[in-house]
Amino acid sequence: LRASAPNPEGVKLSLVANGFFRPVALTTANDGSGRFFIVEQSGRIWIMQDGQILPDPFLNITDRVSQSSTRGYSELGLLGLAFDPDFSENATFYVHYNDRDNTSIISQFKLSDDDNLADKASEAVLLTMRQPFANHNGGEIAFGPDGYLYVSFGDGGSQGDPNDTGQDPSDWFASILRIDPDGEGAYAIPETNPYFRDPSYGREVWA
Repeated sequence: LRASAPNPEGVKLSLVANGFFRPVALTTANDGSGRFFIVEQSGRIWIMQDGQILPDPFLNITDRVSQSSTRGYSELGLLGLAFDPDFSENATFYVHYNDRDNTSIISQFKLSDDDNLADKASEAVLLTMRQPFANHNGGEIAFGPDGYLYVSFGDGGSQGDPNDTGQDPSDWFASILRIDPDGEGAYAIPETNPYFRDPSYGREVWA
């Protein structure tokens, strides 16, 4: 059965924050702090706490992110953010971005001694995927209730899937991956991934 649309009466929009440059994601750390983290495509992550944007970015990797995200229309840049389910204990989070060579990167970062500032030098790269085109880059990353990290690199780009990535189960394009980060800059592949023992598929592929 399809639920009816909610009644719009009594519902209104309220401005929470503005002034961002191409915000693409908003999430929380689920650490009880009540902070919101706003991701800008150009490479910055800002914190909103108690309704205020903190003056310094939580993370600034504009020096590593594709510069096409700062001029004109682009599908490249800093595209995803996910906090480790044990962030309160291990101070670990993950980002998804395109570097200046059009490679998609999944990286792990740690907090600095300041809870509102990431340690930019702590980056550890988990996954990389060279993008054949500059569009259709997947961006979302998220931890599932199983504690595993789900990742999409998009379908490879252009129009009409010219590289047939959607028909190729051995690559990571047009797929959702599931990995088990260890919090120390590496990951394992869950043996319960559906194609873990099928050599014709990428073992990280979940769907």
